[in-house]
Amino acid sequence: MTTRYRVVVVGTGKRGVHHAAAFAANPRFELVGLADSDRARLEAAAAKFGSAKSGTNTQKLVEEVKPDVFCFCTPPSVRLPLIELGIKSGAKLIAFEKPVAMTSDEGIAIKRALDASGVKAVVSHQHRYGDHYQKVQSLIASGAIGNVHTVYGTATGWAARRSRTASAVRPNRNSSRRPWPPRPARRSLS
Repeated sequence: MTTRYRVVVVGTGKRGVHHAAAFAANPRFELVGLADSDRARLEAAAAKFGSAKSGTNTQKLVEEVKPDVFCFCTPPSVRLPLIELGIKSGAKLIAFEKPVAMTSDEGIAIKRALDASGVKAVVSHQHRYGDHYQKVQSLIASGAIGNVHTVYGTATGWAARRSRTASAVRPNRNSSRRPWPPRPARRSLS
């Protein structure tokens, strides 16, 4: 029998509900919890996913349901505390959206926490595999436009066709240690 991974989704705005629906629709996952500080938004999401427990106290919820996957779709200012809570919950995987961190120091703290715990992390970067981003990467790698530190651009949002700002920072374009864009993880949770 295939293992079913228990999932908690924190943040029940548009993206959080999207992630919760994807987990709920996949037979390899069991959506066991939803958390949000906004009670009305949480109740609306919980109504869509009947059997999942829900609550405004994320720590209490994860202690009750003990997730394998801790997914959060929240403002970026709370990344590190949620990473730490995901680790503390015993999750095998923490999934969240870009940006990874708001500062270099926070990014380093997140990496150290994940490395020390052995917990895997997946960060959603939906656009990085698109042809338009690959062309930018190729241009930067060629050196044709000099040593690029930051790229700013806009892309049309796929859902609402809104303009969104995207940025990518690659301090050393000649680094062979990390590919840009990073390749997707292809390992199982166990």
